[in-house]
Amino acid sequence: METAPFYILLFVHLSGLILGFGAVLVTDLYGLLWIRDRVRFPQVVRVSGVTERFIWAGWGLMVAAGIPLLVLKGVIDNLLIVKLFFVILIGLNGLPLHVLQKQVRGYEEGDAVPTLTLFRLTLALFVSQLAWWSAVLIGFLHRHVQTVIEWPDTPWLLIGLVVAILLALWASGEVLIRRNRAAADDVKEKITP
Repeated sequence: METAPFYILLFVHLSGLILGFGAVLVTDLYGLLWIRDRVRFPQVVRVSGVTERFIWAGWGLMVAAGIPLLVLKGVIDNLLIVKLFFVILIGLNGLPLHVLQKQVRGYEEGDAVPTLTLFRLTLALFVSQLAWWSAVLIGFLHRHVQTVIEWPDTPWLLIGLVVAILLALWASGEVLIRRNRAAADDVKEKITP
């Protein structure tokens, strides 16, 4: 496995990681600065519009180099199945994030961002961080600890658990926010003559 093609592919894979994950961290840092009232929301939207291209390019490079790396390795162990899940989750999570980014692009300085939109952004950013950090950690373990790791015994159960927890978070947030909005609308109707 330690051949010239392996090292070339590894270089491309790690370059994609640096490009994509670096852009994710910049975007999330601006989001955190906005939450702490250090930057204005339109600035966060502008930055995310730029970094989105780098995130997709980095993710694409990682996947394009990762597939031949899997072929060279010749073994897909249980932990690698979990890593592949997180890599796929990064891409799938990027789709609603792209839609949300387009949606918030229309907000001006001082506009109130709806609570439901903020919840969806927060959840998508949480999923992004979870997936990127998990994939990076698993990649590090495979490269520097052991190349074949047959843990967990049932990777599909772990993947199912992660999916179930994320879906439960999403569904409960949507229901609670919509219920609170409906209750607030009812109160407004009763107050307004």
